[in-house]
Amino acid sequence: MAVSPVAAEEAGAAAPGKIMKNVILIHGFNGIPKLYEWLKSELETRGIEVILPSFPSGENTTYENWAKVLDEYTSSISDDSLVVCHSVGNEFIIKYLAKNHQEVNTYIGLAGFAEVFKSEGRDVLNAVVEEFLVSDEEKQLFIKLSKARYAIYSDDDHIVPFEVLAAFPEEINAKPILIPNIGHMGHKSGLEKLPALLDLILAQK
Repeated sequence: MAVSPVAAEEAGAAAPGKIMKNVILIHGFNGIPKLYEWLKSELETRGIEVILPSFPSGENTTYENWAKVLDEYTSSISDDSLVVCHSVGNEFIIKYLAKNHQEVNTYIGLAGFAEVFKSEGRDVLNAVVEEFLVSDEEKQLFIKLSKARYAIYSDDDHIVPFEVLAAFPEEINAKPILIPNIGHMGHKSGLEKLPALLDLILAQK
């Protein structure tokens, strides 16, 4: 059962005295969404360090290419980091952290999934989804490597089937947060702000 953003904040608030080192934003297949630009600005005005890597997009989206980019930030990733991932970025970070045995404090997934699906007319994206697919072993290791996990999804995502979105939180033992009418949260969705996401991040500090 999905929980409300407020309930998730209360359940996932970090222990008193725990200071968030930074927030790492992992974008999806089509690059950095406007939502991330807004979120980065909001967090930085509050004195929180934000890391926003730019990964190759479209046909250049491969695990190897993305891993090379994130490898440049390994010194900034720690068990005090909070990571936010969008779309295929969720698959990527689960696989990356598992392969590198890297801990993080909190994970927040946006439109995340952990199984293959087909999106009509999007052959390149479909190939990426399949390449980034995470194994059961990687999912279990990811659970051990992250202290708190949340999965935000919507009821009108035009890319990922709802049943795939709804199944994802259970697959990674994350708290599900269903927010209606926000789509896939990428470029086409037109979502520029998501206060519930900002509130959830700030609740972890």
